[in-house]
Amino acid sequence: MFKRDNQNWVVYRGLPHLREVDFHPIEGNDEFAFLGYYEKLDQWKSRTLEAIQQAQADGIEWLLFTHGHSTSGPGTQTARSTVRGVMRSKEATPFIIRRKCIQQSSVFLAAIRQRA
Repeated sequence: MFKRDNQNWVVYRGLPHLREVDFHPIEGNDEFAFLGYYEKLDQWKSRTLEAIQQAQADGIEWLLFTHGHSTSGPGTQTARSTVRGVMRSKEATPFIIRRKCIQQSSVFLAAIRQRA
């Protein structure tokens, strides 16, 4: 479904019309720190959907989600698994071009479908 790539993800920052969405908490300023586990999952999902919708509205071609490597065990959802789940969902279909999206171990590069 998605392309896979093992090159250094930082090279994606050189793509034209790119926007980056960072899911790493800033030390001392984690916007989701006060939330419980399921509330965090909901916020990550909402943030991902809103980002692809806004990127399309703004004419952005690429959206880079920096979510980090998975450090959880099997069955535990993380920002990484949430982003990937959204990208596979029917809600994302009008906004992304799946065959051009790239899934990497620590980032997800979404190709944004441009409005006609």
